[in-house]
Amino acid sequence: MSIKTFAAGFAALTIAVLSSTQPVLADDKPLIWQPSRNSDTSYSVRLGLKLPARLEPEAGVSMGVNTTKSGTPVETPVKFWSSFTATKIQTPAYQANRDVGFDLDGNNGSAAITMNYYEKHIATPTIDIERQSSYAMRYDGTAREWCGIDTSQSVRLSHSPSRTALVARASGSNGFRVVGAGLGVEKNFGRNLTISGALDRTSDSPDPIASVKARYSFKW
Repeated sequence: MSIKTFAAGFAALTIAVLSSTQPVLADDKPLIWQPSRNSDTSYSVRLGLKLPARLEPEAGVSMGVNTTKSGTPVETPVKFWSSFTATKIQTPAYQANRDVGFDLDGNNGSAAITMNYYEKHIATPTIDIERQSSYAMRYDGTAREWCGIDTSQSVRLSHSPSRTALVARASGSNGFRVVGAGLGVEKNFGRNLTISGALDRTSDSPDPIASVKARYSFKW
């Protein structure tokens, strides 16, 4: 059985098992369709199905194309994914979510099992505080070995009237052999365009790295 066939079967099985005893709500939209332009030479689309069950299981495939500046394709990444929600809390001033996911790279067989935690506090009528944590166990399909645990933490301070956010983050990878930290600023223009700038430093690099990015995406 090929990796792609296994991944497709795993995604379908995940949804079937997690939703077999849960009711489906007609008002929820099950289709996931998220095309994105990552850069001038990189495009992707996230396709999948989300069921409105208690655990909110979802699964699908992400496909993309990376090109040269002249438009010649150089890489066509394909990733199969699935996830479900372990915890979900929603109040007028507080929100918390915890989900577990599985990703499989269709090109090289690399995989990851992840747990993500998100928490949001409405501190004032104009300021929100958000915290995100991520823990991942990764498998290198090329080397055919597990790579240890990767972790990341971030805190975001958002100012709603100006649509601007300050972000502080820290990370550890390869069993904390490499650690890093960074600061960033993000600005939203409308509902689809985000401009961001960041300064990051990792323990395996002698100099900090500055970056500026633009992201455009839309959903329907």
